[in-house]
Amino acid sequence: METRTLNRLKKELMSLYALIVINIVGAGLAMSFGVATVVNNLFPMIAELRIQPLQAALTGLGLLGFGFAISWLVSSAEVFSDLDDIRDGIREQPGEADEEATTQLIVQNMAFYRDNRPTIDRLMLGSRAAGLFFLLSGAIGVFNMLTNAPAGPFGLVMSVIGVLICVVIGSVGFYCPSLFERYARAWEQRLKDSVEAEEKLNRILEGG
Repeated sequence: METRTLNRLKKELMSLYALIVINIVGAGLAMSFGVATVVNNLFPMIAELRIQPLQAALTGLGLLGFGFAISWLVSSAEVFSDLDDIRDGIREQPGEADEEATTQLIVQNMAFYRDNRPTIDRLMLGSRAAGLFFLLSGAIGVFNMLTNAPAGPFGLVMSVIGVLICVVIGSVGFYCPSLFERYARAWEQRLKDSVEAEEKLNRILEGG
């Protein structure tokens, strides 16, 4: 029984782990786009010593995007660090987990979810956004291959590989939140049960 519960915890944490990794990748891409936007629009204005309204607006958007990406990356990394501590605890368990250790991991898991629930909700949204970006990138790659075929077999192979990578990452980005929602419902039920048990215990103690 404990081993089956431990295996379920591993699957739950693996889905969250993939969710966080997708968000870290998405945040890194957002940072790179922010920097590229600032460089491509700010430096020409500096060189010309003249402010162009459109370039100034794009520079501001790039800076905002860069700041948002940093915040996104930091929040993802913080959750990742907390999650890694739980995963270390699970990896340290022997093949046949004992009841006390499994119960401790469940309690630790519940506390982690309760403390990070708002951030996890944002990570689910961020994963879908990153997934959409990669799928669009894959679609653009396919369109470019059809309208402007790469030169030579090597160029074609590299283009196909790039498209496949985008499609795979994009699909994972969309699928992870859907998979994790099933586990999140289980965590919500555990939190609800724990609150009800705590209230029942308080009533018993007050009655005594």
